[in-house]
Amino acid sequence: MRQKALVLVALALLLASAGFAQSTVNKSLRIGDGEVSEKGLSSVNGSINVGSGAQILDEAETVNGSLTIGDDAETRDLSSVNGSVRVGDRVTVNGDLSTVNGTIRAGQNTNVTGDVETVNGTIDLRGTIVERDLTTVNGRIVLDGARVQGDVIIQEVNQNGWGNNKRKPLEIELRGGAVIEGNLINEDDDRKVVLSLSGGSAVNGEIRGVEME
Repeated sequence: MRQKALVLVALALLLASAGFAQSTVNKSLRIGDGEVSEKGLSSVNGSINVGSGAQILDEAETVNGSLTIGDDAETRDLSSVNGSVRVGDRVTVNGDLSTVNGTIRAGQNTNVTGDVETVNGTIDLRGTIVERDLTTVNGRIVLDGARVQGDVIIQEVNQNGWGNNKRKPLEIELRGGAVIEGNLINEDDDRKVVLSLSGGSAVNGEIRGVEME
């Protein structure tokens, strides 16, 4: 998982200039409906908003702001350290969705070709397809009609110095016919993880270190 890289992005963004078509420290950035950005978008304290049907041909990343992607858009990697990442319906993400402390939400018929990753943020996918793995440390997971083609992994709380809350059970909810095609694995022996299944949802692979509700 790229937790360390996500924090170091703060320094990288401060140095970024020629490599990005649009970069800013304290302002927000917006790509309008149907527009095309041939290079990436970067902000330290601002949010990034991408309109419906827009195309981002390089990664979009922010440190303290949120990322919002409109319906029918196409992007590369999307990442935030302390902000949320919200992806609309029928979006193609050619890469990863990742946050450290922010929530990740994605909508119907959205396809993520890479991984979905958080440390402390909730992952909430509604009818989304994730082609690789979904990983978190402390984040609640809700899959509603979504499909994860790889594994779902709960990483150790103290791995790489990340995460510090073991008091509450970590909840994983699958509903509306959601499917994990790979394994569901809790790598932290000291962490209680609880899985609930409803509406014909299923885990096709191995379930390890997880209690059924």
